[in-house]
Amino acid sequence: DFKSALQEHLQASDRPLPEYRLLGTMGPDHRKQFQVAVFVGGEMLADAVGPSKKEAEQEAARLSLARLSRSR
Repeated sequence: DFKSALQEHLQASDRPLPEYRLLGTMGPDHRKQFQVAVFVGGEMLADAVGPSKKEAEQEAARLSLARLSRSR
């Protein structure tokens, strides 16, 4: 679960908790795509698109973790 892993990583680093924001939706109703971004302390870490908000949030969390791991 990437959302939990991201939250734990941020807490261990004394950083604010992540905020997930829906940036928009695309496509027809039967194949809608959701674009979600992860913000920490007002900074956008990553965004992702998925077939559900939950899947887009998970992918955005995964990308955020990868970015934070590279910037150590």
